[in-house]
Amino acid sequence: MEEEIAEIVHKYGWYAANVSDAEQPFLYTIGLLESWQHPELIIFGLDAENAYALLSGLISDIQNGNSYTENAVQMIELGEDRHQVGFRCVHSTQHPIYLGFAMGYQRHLGRPGELSAMQVFWPDEKGRFPFDPGCELDVYQLQPRLDIGLTPREVQDFERRWE
Repeated sequence: MEEEIAEIVHKYGWYAANVSDAEQPFLYTIGLLESWQHPELIIFGLDAENAYALLSGLISDIQNGNSYTENAVQMIELGEDRHQVGFRCVHSTQHPIYLGFAMGYQRHLGRPGELSAMQVFWPDEKGRFPFDPGCELDVYQLQPRLDIGLTPREVQDFERRWE
C-alpha cells in the first residue's frame, strides 16, 4: 500500500485516504508533509465528494503559500463560494486510530514519529464549531474532536484491539 501511496504523492503531491466504513466517515491527506512541509489534513462528517473538494481547495491554497498550522477559524474560497472552516491540531495519541496509512507512509519514508496533522471543522447553521459552546448536537457528533488527547487507558484499549 505504501508504494501505491508513494507513486500518487510523487505524481500529484498528495493522496486522499477515504475511510467510509467508520462510524463517522472521514477523509485525510497523505503527502502534504513531504510535498509542502505542511501538516496533513483530516475532515469528518461530509460525503466523500464534498470532503475531497474542501481538502483540494485547502491544498491549492497551501500550494500558493498559505498555511493552516494553528488553531484558528478562517474564511476560504471554493470556486465562487466562501466558507468558514476551523482548524485544530490533531493530538498525537489520535494518530494510530485515524491516520494509520499516513503513519505507514512516514515509516516508508524512514521518518516514523514525524507525523503532524490538522483537523478541518465545518460549522453549524449559526456558525458554531464543535469546539465552540452551543454547537448543534448533530454537527458536534459528526466531527469527533481529535485535538483532545486520549487517556492512557484509551490508548491501551486501542492497542489491545490490534494485538
